[in-house]
Amino acid sequence: MGSMILQKYTRGKKCFIASWSLASSSPTATPYSQSFLGRTLERLHRFFHFRASGCQKTLIMERKSRWFEGLIPRKPSDYAAFVFMIVMLWVIAIFELFVVLPLYHAPFSTWYCIHVFCGLFLWLNVFANFFMLITTDTTGKNLGMPSVLKPGWSYCPYCQLNAPPRAHHCQVCNECVLKRDHHCIFAGKCVGFRNYRYYMILALYLWLGAVYANVFHHEYVTEEIGSFGFWTLLTLFTPILMWFLGYTTVYGFFISFMTGLSIFALILFSGLLFFQVGIIVRGQTSHERKKKKREYDLGWKQNFQEVFGDKWYLAWIWPTMSSPLPGDGTNYKKSYPQEGKDL
Repeated sequence: MGSMILQKYTRGKKCFIASWSLASSSPTATPYSQSFLGRTLERLHRFFHFRASGCQKTLIMERKSRWFEGLIPRKPSDYAAFVFMIVMLWVIAIFELFVVLPLYHAPFSTWYCIHVFCGLFLWLNVFANFFMLITTDTTGKNLGMPSVLKPGWSYCPYCQLNAPPRAHHCQVCNECVLKRDHHCIFAGKCVGFRNYRYYMILALYLWLGAVYANVFHHEYVTEEIGSFGFWTLLTLFTPILMWFLGYTTVYGFFISFMTGLSIFALILFSGLLFFQVGIIVRGQTSHERKKKKREYDLGWKQNFQEVFGDKWYLAWIWPTMSSPLPGDGTNYKKSYPQEGKDL
């Protein structure tokens, strides 16, 4: 704490000295400015003008730097998954559009343009929703948490703040997240009340992209590697081992890796969507599912609106589509189940 105060004081002192020195060096001299009062007023004018322009720009740049650093995952495993996802999204898009697609359709033909449009729509939506996922504030810092503990609220000893219902502290993000569902390793960010929509739509478009890639890969891989058999499957799922043993070429290794990755992504996102849609329909989070809580189950339509907003049927088109969420993430409607209802 002492070092931070010293740094701020030193930076402020440097700005003060620089601005006062600049104010002292006046390019023109008038009879008024030659007087003591005139020189003092001119120095003060230049000083505050410099402070408003130079030092404010420095603070703005520091804030931008802190904002950019907040996008990068803190945990090494999150960082590795984050970089892997960004790189592979580019590699897969280039491979599908410029290597695989021209083998099926002539460039700039009608079907070629249709597939390019569909592929770019999926790819851009993946990146746009991923960007919104990692840049959306998932905490309640801007809401001003009450100092008095309300009914249903809890005290977070790590943040030293009162946390609303359904909020939980993340040890990786080191902050309390509103309606926290889980920590996404690929985004390096928690999924909660404000960015749940982007996470689900991101998973949906990644699943569609995996389906798209596997459909195109089927015939292409058969021609390049051979018919699907034991050795082909072994090459697909252990391409590095088969490459070292000499059963495939470098290009065969690359094709096997891309195909195996597409199959793995299809299986992964199929299971992910099945799980997440299930808890959304029941009005739960992952934490509440473990505790078997369904006190926020308002019916499937209202539950979807709680995640995707009022215009949930349009939210999937583009992440910036206006679809306001009900509430502010601190108050939630409850539905108390009747006797005999399956919990």
